[in-house]
Amino acid sequence: MRIKINIKINNREADKLIEKYYEGLTTGDEERQLKAFLSRRDLPDKYKPEQVILGHFDRKAPKKHVSLLPYIRWASVAAVVVLGLFSIQRFTADNKANYAFIDGHKVSNMHTIKSQALASLVDVSSSTNEVEEGFKSLNENESIEQQLDVFSSTEK
Repeated sequence: MRIKINIKINNREADKLIEKYYEGLTTGDEERQLKAFLSRRDLPDKYKPEQVILGHFDRKAPKKHVSLLPYIRWASVAAVVVLGLFSIQRFTADNKANYAFIDGHKVSNMHTIKSQALASLVDVSSSTNEVEEGFKSLNENESIEQQLDVFSSTEK
């Protein structure tokens, strides 16, 4: 059991204790008395430096330390979850990106699309040789001269 005795000191005794404090000769009890004296509100201005030195000026509430680490951890966990859900949805969804329009209807059956494409290629190759005829007409000097005339007239 500890009994606290609150002994109030006056200004003259405080001055002696301050001198002793600066000389390093105060005891623990004397320092407690000095701190109690300097923590009073009705002190003259001559004790303000000692209040500052001994840390007995108006104390402000300590600033809260805000750490971003928990928020970063939660954000990274959320990002992993969202990425996982997106990946699962992306790779498990029916991949119907391959389709073609045949006679105005959307067809996604790859076998049907391939057979229709091959049939249309056969039709192109079996038709009259329009492409070959077009190349032959390009080789004719007459059509080339006509085209040159057209270009030379626009340059003037």
